[in-house]
Amino acid sequence: MVATQFPPNAWTATLVGMFAMVVGLTYFGTFFITPITGNRFYCRYLCPFGATFGLLNHAGFYGIEMDTEQCIDCRRCEQACDMGIPVWRQGKSTGDVTGIEDCMGCARCVISCPTDALAIHDVRNLFRPNLRQDASHLLKRKPQASTPRIEPAHRPATERLSTWNEAEKVLSTEALQRQAERCLDCGVPSCRNACPLGNFIPDWLEAATYGDWQTAGDLVHATSPLPEVCGRICPQHLLCEGACTRAQLEGAVTIGAVEHTLAERTLDAGWRPKEPTHRNGRKVAIIGAGPAGLSCAERLNRAGVEVTIYDRSKKIGGLLQTGVPSFKLDKTLLARRQTLLEQVGIRFTLRLSVDDVMLSRLLEQNDAIFLGLGAQTPRSIELPGETLSGVEQALDWLKRINAGERESLAGQRVLVVGGGDTAMDCARAALRLGAEVNVAYRGPKECLRASPKEITLAQEEGARFLLEHQPRQISHSVGVASPPRNSLGPTADDRRECAAPTTVEFDTPEGIQKIESDRVILALGQRANPPAWLGNFGIATEPDGRIRVDPQGRTTHPGIWAGGDNTLGPNLAVNAIAAGLTAAEGILTSFSLLQRIRRQV
Repeated sequence: MVATQFPPNAWTATLVGMFAMVVGLTYFGTFFITPITGNRFYCRYLCPFGATFGLLNHAGFYGIEMDTEQCIDCRRCEQACDMGIPVWRQGKSTGDVTGIEDCMGCARCVISCPTDALAIHDVRNLFRPNLRQDASHLLKRKPQASTPRIEPAHRPATERLSTWNEAEKVLSTEALQRQAERCLDCGVPSCRNACPLGNFIPDWLEAATYGDWQTAGDLVHATSPLPEVCGRICPQHLLCEGACTRAQLEGAVTIGAVEHTLAERTLDAGWRPKEPTHRNGRKVAIIGAGPAGLSCAERLNRAGVEVTIYDRSKKIGGLLQTGVPSFKLDKTLLARRQTLLEQVGIRFTLRLSVDDVMLSRLLEQNDAIFLGLGAQTPRSIELPGETLSGVEQALDWLKRINAGERESLAGQRVLVVGGGDTAMDCARAALRLGAEVNVAYRGPKECLRASPKEITLAQEEGARFLLEHQPRQISHSVGVASPPRNSLGPTADDRRECAAPTTVEFDTPEGIQKIESDRVILALGQRANPPAWLGNFGIATEPDGRIRVDPQGRTTHPGIWAGGDNTLGPNLAVNAIAAGLTAAEGILTSFSLLQRIRRQV
């Protein structure tokens, strides 16, 4: 307008030139000048083509650096990046994000970092070398205060020894929510990756933070049929909590305590599993009501399969019922879980031993069979004298304890041989019966297989540890008759003879040592021992007794699946649950039309 209304002269030319410069800076300088000097944060909000000019980042002063010592490997930065830049990988290897040509400068990776490990550097750092443009700087927030890890308290040792109730107190709702909100919601949730069940840990922690118990109940049960059990007895220090990135700060999130407390809260708030809306006409028989059998049944029932569980015991749970003391796992939890499973349509036939005749009948009546037989046969190390009276196997002894046969051991000396969780269970149970307890283990303390929590509790309650004690032989004291124990297990007469002192000879770094005890409990592990008649059905086993299965849990019989300790060997309850779920998925896959056609071909 100026050029047409006024004759060209010095002032009109200046005005037009200034206007052209403003237009040029506005439309071109925004994309060419700013990227060279600093962070182009607004492109994420305004310009869909912002990353097109990322190449200019290499020509300017813009970049992203990482303090590798502050990084805790949560990888939220990679999750936040819309451009797919491997921010964590590049930063950890070089200290700088090198894929800057793809960066559109939105700084999402920087502000997502919970530890301020990432920071922008640009032309401003030439004039202000100490400027650190990390998340706290960009968001104008103060550095986040740390929330300490708080584990559930245990009742005092003197109080614990006077009762068989659970030793661990339940987290209060406030404490549960405070611990749940400590979750960093990692880009790659290492806790979930470390969990054999792939639990949605960050998701149910978030739901717990806001007190959304219904959502939390759905999430915590989505992948685990026994969250109240896993939260209590899983070795979290080896699994989810051991992988938690917050462990590099003030301690891992107390996932286990939150899980079992959350399971209790959700059930108290009215959460219940949902019965399938329809049945698909399929029937499956589950043999064994242990963790593997229960998990397989729950998943199949959820898919509409009619499921019946058979077990020779009068209560469900397998080793959870007979091999874990009530001060560690309240047995009413298993009874409640049985009721919940029955409410959604799962049938239980207990106190029934399945033999070859029964299995043949079940094969005719069902579309598939699952074997969850466990591994409850004690492992022998061919220790001379292990069959003498006064010497018992850990699982047999714990079975009697859990059945209520709790004879007083006041004034007696009990020696537990072993270093796993079962050994700790035996030691703590014997202490509650009034015994003086020694735990002998062949290696040093750092090699004990029991969880650190169980070791600490046993020590607090009075157990004495004899480390680097390799057993050589067991004998009765000189002058005392030493009849062999009944091959079917200790009888009442055998247990009365336990008053005869028993001597266990050990190899130690100081030489041979002899420990005299009134009772010796061998907690040396167990092995799978499937019935011999399984071979009549073409079911192959491994040399160590484990049932041979494919990756889907199918045995060498086309209609029979197996999972748990009878396929894995003695293992964690959570791994048995995972094996049951795998077999359930394999069974459901076999029901598909495509799989049936493939088998026919």
